[in-house]
Amino acid sequence: MKRYSSRQMRRALGKYATKTTPFAIGEGIVLDIFEVEDAYVLLDRMIEQEGLLHRVERFPYWAEIWPASLALARWFCLADLPSPRKALELGCGLGLVGIALARLGWRVEATDFVEDALIFASHNAQTNQVAGRHQVGYLDWSQPVGTPCECLVASDVAYEKKNHPFLARVLRKLLLPGGRFYLSDPRRQPTPHFVEMLVKQGYEHAVESLAQPWKSLEHQVDIHTFIKPTE
Repeated sequence: MKRYSSRQMRRALGKYATKTTPFAIGEGIVLDIFEVEDAYVLLDRMIEQEGLLHRVERFPYWAEIWPASLALARWFCLADLPSPRKALELGCGLGLVGIALARLGWRVEATDFVEDALIFASHNAQTNQVAGRHQVGYLDWSQPVGTPCECLVASDVAYEKKNHPFLARVLRKLLLPGGRFYLSDPRRQPTPHFVEMLVKQGYEHAVESLAQPWKSLEHQVDIHTFIKPTE
């Protein structure tokens, strides 16, 4: 678990051109999310500073809100789920999904491997007055450590096959037997491979779709529910 002082947050957030965007995710629930104004400008700066032109995977996906996270946040507001509990968020980025869950009464640990993402998520939790139920922490999928819990959530993290074994490792280590993993995905081509892999490992699987408006377009986002085998 990481805690950041106001000074640390100001110094980190001050590196970026930012904006605050309101997102309506449920009846009477609007979240104000502090985000990077233009992630492509940030990418250009990374390339210029670090010579990363050949490393496309380093695109700063964490720096903006994506339709899959909006859809998952909305789905949690609509779904008939058990009473609020504890969740571990994977690849939290700016923190939208975990903050939505905290607004619904869940206790959330939002994780990422980019420290600036954790700082933005922590700041956004404070802005939306859920810091008492929301904390952040660093998580490396190649070496996942932590206390297993009954619920993991993630949005749009299965877009590359090379990451699927690492994501499965996180589930082995940090999801309790019988626990649920909720994954939102905008129908990316590699995702069925990941679904098939988990089903072969004994996970129960169900999926439903949600239409998500985003940047003048409507995206179909699949919400996958996986239940880990108990044996």
